[in-house]
Amino acid sequence: MIAVDVGNSRVKLGRFEGAAEGPLPEPGCVAWWRAGEGAAAFEQVFGPEGPLRVALAAVNTAAAAAFIEQARAWADGRGRAISLQQIENRDVPIENRTDAPEKVGIDRLLAAAAANQQRRPGVGAIVVDLGTAITVDLVSPDGAFEGGAILPGIALAARALAAGTDRLPDTPFDELSGAPDAVGRNTQDAIGAGLFWGAVGAIREVIARQRDRLVAPPQVLLTGGAAPSVARLIGGPDYAVRYVPHLVLAGIAITVGGPGR
Repeated sequence: MIAVDVGNSRVKLGRFEGAAEGPLPEPGCVAWWRAGEGAAAFEQVFGPEGPLRVALAAVNTAAAAAFIEQARAWADGRGRAISLQQIENRDVPIENRTDAPEKVGIDRLLAAAAANQQRRPGVGAIVVDLGTAITVDLVSPDGAFEGGAILPGIALAARALAAGTDRLPDTPFDELSGAPDAVGRNTQDAIGAGLFWGAVGAIREVIARQRDRLVAPPQVLLTGGAAPSVARLIGGPDYAVRYVPHLVLAGIAITVGGPGR
């Protein structure tokens, strides 16, 4: 089964083969796809032969349409059958207690559903996803999606800072990795320090406020474009943070029933 996570900045593909090991399915192969240059990702993840079963979850409609068109064309050109299922919010196996369940980003629900596979019984979970936007979401001790917080990702914040000022340069950041010195000695380094440590501080504060709603310390899972070292920066006095790089892909696999079903 091929899981496809269509985000606002990029598309991630993961292949799940055989029975999942342990409580959380892990993709055996992962690749990134971009419109117009996706053949390499298809070759890597789709494999050389056989029918293709694809499950897709998208927060960007245009990117999803482009992916589907190119995936079908690639498969047709090789004479391979392809079935494609697009997952909707109602498909995700988690109770959604938000005010408008149909409007929650499906990537948030999928990551929460995967976190449920990791949760100890009776213990809540907090899921931090570092993408174009940063989300910090609460899964209740009884396994429901309660909602959470959304803030700009570091690359998006960098672009907004450049667009909204006259002299601050556009400082490219792809993800939260490589903690910079908090005292930048030039404008670009100062922007990097502010964006990085501002994001880390915001994440820690939101986690702390969500932690206040729980009786027992939560399990905190970090996913998305971040180095594992970031997990250590947002840990708290009574909880540790675990880095799980493919939490949304795992949520897709869980939602469609796993490989071979």
